[in-house]
Amino acid sequence: MDKHIFSRWQVSLCALFVLADGLYLPLSGTGWLALLCAAAVSAALLFLLLRLPRTLLDAACALLALLLTLRSVHRLFFFWQYEGTGAALAVLLLLLTAWLLSRRGADCLFMWSFPVLVTAAVLLLLSAAVTVPDWEFSYLEAPTPLPFLRETAQLLPGFLAVLLPAHLAGSAKAPAKGLLLGGALLALLSLRGLLLLGTAGYAYPMYAAAGLAAVGDLLKRCEVVFAAVLVLCDCTRVAVCFSFARSAAGKGGKVLKTTSYE
Repeated sequence: MDKHIFSRWQVSLCALFVLADGLYLPLSGTGWLALLCAAAVSAALLFLLLRLPRTLLDAACALLALLLTLRSVHRLFFFWQYEGTGAALAVLLLLLTAWLLSRRGADCLFMWSFPVLVTAAVLLLLSAAVTVPDWEFSYLEAPTPLPFLRETAQLLPGFLAVLLPAHLAGSAKAPAKGLLLGGALLALLSLRGLLLLGTAGYAYPMYAAAGLAAVGDLLKRCEVVFAAVLVLCDCTRVAVCFSFARSAAGKGGKVLKTTSYE
């Protein structure tokens, strides 16, 4: 397999994995800057985490796969409930889609992620670009050292969860780049939300901010398109969790067979 192409796939899947948090970002005067800092620190820590003993790494990733799947189901259930749609049905469709994606194997999941990331990035950048005339830069705040460090530290666990696809890929360099790319896109979304809405309280501020964008008669409900893109990222995250579970189960089965033959 061409290593250069496979590297792009790794970057793409890890970026989509990180973007799954985009729908749930809170508004903060310095949140966008904290996201950039947390992504940079997490990318550096990823190299250290992947040096953990294999057994410990497998156990950590198995726990991550379980917790991230439950978290995605919980968050999406309440988002669809907030939207007034069939939350339970939407979550079941998410799980089914993620399961079907994972059945194709990790290599196919990585390969599939590249065109999806390109599409997602274009739509997210478009949703930011069309709102630039409405940005209010007075909402920007200068970071205060201790609160800013606390905010950055609180974001680290979410970024470090990229350990799961990085372990699945078997490397750290490309996944670290994907983490940085995903973090940069999250920071842009956070900045756009802040400059449009300030720090006012919204249940889903990134979703609300996308609703202010419109491109003629083509996209009058940009928030729907925007939400669909980020839900797809959440689906990708769950598919990675399922793919890791299938991979771990396959290895476990091989070990049992080898032991029984002995």
